[in-house]
Amino acid sequence: MSKSSPYFMSNNRISILKTTIIFSFVIVVLRLFYWQIYLGQTVRNRSINQKYSQTKLLPNLGHLLASDSFPLSLDSRFYQLSLYKPNLDRKLEDVLLYLEKIKPGLSAESKKQIEFFLKPNIKWVTLPTKFYSQDVKKIDLAGVSFEEVSSRYYPEGNLAKDVLLNLESFYKRTLSGKVGFSVAPVDATGQLILSRKNWHKSEVDGTDIPLSLNRQVQSILVSSLELGLKRFQAENATGIIINPQSGEIIALSSVLQNSTQSSSLRPISYLFEPGSIFKPLVLSMALNENSIGLDFVCPVCSKPRTYGQYTINNWDEKTHPNSNLPDVIKNSDNIAMSYIIEKLGLSSFQRYFHLLGLDQKTNVDLLGESTSLLKKYWSDIDLATASFGQGFAVNELQMLRAFNTLGNGGILVSPHFNLNNPLSESTVFTSDTVDKVVNILKYAVETGAVSSLKPKDIEVCAKSGTAQIANSGQYADTDTIASYVGFSPCQNPKFSMIIIFNKPQLSTWGSSTAAPIWFEIASKITPLL
Repeated sequence: MSKSSPYFMSNNRISILKTTIIFSFVIVVLRLFYWQIYLGQTVRNRSINQKYSQTKLLPNLGHLLASDSFPLSLDSRFYQLSLYKPNLDRKLEDVLLYLEKIKPGLSAESKKQIEFFLKPNIKWVTLPTKFYSQDVKKIDLAGVSFEEVSSRYYPEGNLAKDVLLNLESFYKRTLSGKVGFSVAPVDATGQLILSRKNWHKSEVDGTDIPLSLNRQVQSILVSSLELGLKRFQAENATGIIINPQSGEIIALSSVLQNSTQSSSLRPISYLFEPGSIFKPLVLSMALNENSIGLDFVCPVCSKPRTYGQYTINNWDEKTHPNSNLPDVIKNSDNIAMSYIIEKLGLSSFQRYFHLLGLDQKTNVDLLGESTSLLKKYWSDIDLATASFGQGFAVNELQMLRAFNTLGNGGILVSPHFNLNNPLSESTVFTSDTVDKVVNILKYAVETGAVSSLKPKDIEVCAKSGTAQIANSGQYADTDTIASYVGFSPCQNPKFSMIIIFNKPQLSTWGSSTAAPIWFEIASKITPLL
């Protein structure tokens, strides 16, 4: 058969194809042998070293803004360096020497951490030194990694810092935003493997929160409380200033005599017996219920009143026979108040106590608020002492919120810092009742014991209080809570304020401790509001 015949040529092509397939198969087998047997261990090591690189994408944190939009909290971004001992390809001394050239002082600043890292069983350490982006770009060492960190700082220093820290905890989710991430596969050399899938989720920035906190008013409140604390040798001093119509907190502060005392926000966490600052509220309850009228005259105010083994007397042990309502408040008459609350009755008193929110939290946007429930059993003496603010406890913000109804047409508003919070309000007293009590308060301020303290250019409706402090079921003779609460001016007030001194030593009375500080603050903040 001729070699040029079609049959011969067909067989030749098949032979060539078979040879090619066999040769290719041998090449593949040899290649697989090379990778799996000869370089098997190397490949396995590389496979083990292959990993995913995950990067956190930090969001921009939201800021707390003062009433003038000034940022009360800001952030600083930097990087922290970490060393991972198994990945270091040079001596630690050489690594530190290299880092020291870029960041002088690193070794001294990180001495404790480096000594800890030198222990044989320690593989990882993070150094405290702050690195910035320009530093990070200069460093490319095996076993050295960086993590971006956000640090909070406060431009106004310690001004209202305890309040700001509390607010940041309360609004943590709103301010923090959401951390994003980027995950990508890398090989043993740290290079991205572009052929493999990677994941990316963008960060969500936090939201700024506008606050009602007024920096100037807050500064005045703090400095005045500090001066009063020293002047009257008190254990601590607190104060709150709010907008009467909206409940927005303009300033809030707690000043302590020594650093060993609790650093919690006393205006919301500390419960106290309010004393005589509670009297205008009892008077408002009785007038609102028509239990008494403006023509009320104390029936038997010529002597102390007795309830079994208990005797009710006035703070100065003086009596005021035939006192009318304005003089009852002016003289802070305990005896007369016991008759007023008697006409009001226990059930009505408890109902108004609830309406004023005194048995529940104010729901202020702060953490750590305390409250106390009213007792279930009330004797006659319990009701009588409640008329002048003894026998139950409230926090300072609760008391100011309740008293503020007299400056807000009988309407109870919820105190808050966040200007975006909706207004929450409820009516407790009629406007007619409020007008009557406001006139009485104005009369008491202008003709009473504090009249000489009041600046001539401002109008004030307020009440002082002095409450004995209960200890193990007994009231101390010398330890008192001295307070002053009120609003200014009496019609359409710009602010409501409460000032409290705990255990003042120089004078135990609210009218001679809390009142003068209240008026000093009022004269300074009136032009600002």
